Amino acid sequence: MNQESRVVVFDFDLTLTRWDTADRFFRWMLRRDPWRFALILVALPILGPLLLARSTRKWPIRFAVWVATLGRSSDSLSVLADEHIQSLPMGHASVFLPAATEQLQAHMDQGDQVVIATGCVEALAQALLRHAGFGHVPLVASTLRPFLGGLVRDQHCFGPNKIPMLSARGFAPPWAIAYTDHHVDLPVLRLSSERYLVSPKPKCIARIEQALGIKATILAWR
Repeated sequence: MNQESRVVVFDFDLTLTRWDTADRFFRWMLRRDPWRFALILVALPILGPLLLARSTRKWPIRFAVWVATLGRSSDSLSVLADEHIQSLPMGHASVFLPAATEQLQAHMDQGDQVVIATGCVEALAQALLRHAGFGHVPLVASTLRPFLGGLVRDQHCFGPNKIPMLSARGFAPPWAIAYTDHHVDLPVLRLSSERYLVSPKPKCIARIEQALGIKATILAWR
């Protein structure tokens, strides 16, 4: 990597994409096998109330990912990701925001070092980027590990955890520019010289402006 290049960090879901890609992917996996969906329904009376509180919401989500991946390996997840993308009405073209990918390409054309840091599962994010012609862009994403016949979270590239994961891949802070849609990326924004918010919600803008003491720069890509 050219040490003189500016490092530009892009979030993925709702920054480069129109929706939360992992959420849609795992819902698709659950629906394609009725028995998996039935397991979720059986557990809903117990796990459902946990969705109401932010502190406990992770547990039903982790359970759903485990059920969706029962009998699956990490390698088969990449194949399923390709199948999922092909099942979309317009393939990968329906996923990405044109203005976002144009900006990403513009940074690369200028000689900037672009890296994508995302909480999305690596197999899915990599497949989506490959289909869109951005498979060569460095990606730091969440990983899964085997557990009781399925897959569960290993490293979660989310919030403050993005910093050590980016550093481990050779993209240590400070960064020149960061793009995100959510205040959860405040740790990344604090360590970036320029920050851009992609179609953020009003509460997100308020939290970031209060935390950083600056006026947010908004990009209306969605």
